Amino acid sequence: MADASHIRDVLERYPKLLSDGDAAAIVALYADDATIEDPVGAPAHAGREAIARFYEASAGKVLMKITGPVRVAGDEAAAPFRVLVGPEGSRKVIDVIDVMRFDVAGRITSMRAFWSPDSIRSATADD
Repeated sequence: MADASHIRDVLERYPKLLSDGDAAAIVALYADDATIEDPVGAPAHAGREAIARFYEASAGKVLMKITGPVRVAGDEAAAPFRVLVGPEGSRKVIDVIDVMRFDVAGRITSMRAFWSPDSIRSATADD
């Protein structure tokens, strides 16, 4: 099982990598056969190539912030994030809870993002 401190570190670094546009570093966090379901219920992105395409489409185009503590239980973790999309002045906000599962090598085997389109809202000064 992956070490809890490693898992916590991955979830804490993840929003900065996404915000900074480092899709390659994010993809490197994943196992070769990993899956992404974002949002939950959408068709899964499966395998390294599909995951790379997923992150290349959004890395550096959104601002993501962690908004609470990472909770680790066994080989899984969950954390709340706030994603800001669009140009300053007309940004939208998506509040997300990501749940990730890790393999024994500490790589992500699945990521499920819990959010829904009906919860997207306009950004405020506090966001």
